[in-house]
Amino acid sequence: MADALTPEAFRARFPAFAAVPDDALAGALAEAASRVGAAWAPADARLGRMLYAAHTLTLDGLGGPEAELARAGALDLKGFRSGTLHLERRDAPAEALPGTLGLTSYGLRFHEVMRRNSIGVAVM
Repeated sequence: MADALTPEAFRARFPAFAAVPDDALAGALAEAASRVGAAWAPADARLGRMLYAAHTLTLDGLGGPEAELARAGALDLKGFRSGTLHLERRDAPAEALPGTLGLTSYGLRFHEVMRRNSIGVAVM
């Protein structure tokens, strides 16, 4: 993966992270590099790194509206009403996702890209 992703390239793709400092973006992109397989298609590898970085930053409470939910410990909320309080939790995904990937929209998208680039296993 010789393609060096910069904080500027990341922000261009995901403007919700415009206010996140360069060092936080660079750290998340470096962490994401280990989550992307060497055999991934180049375009998917780049997207996968950005999606995983966005997922991590969101879990850390940085970025857009999803990060606000993360800071409040409410990433699993589907609905919220204030007058006579009403909270609605998201349904559990039909397929259990590894780790925390199911908690953010970026993680869900990363999982799709990961599956597209994973080697299938055949049972005989």
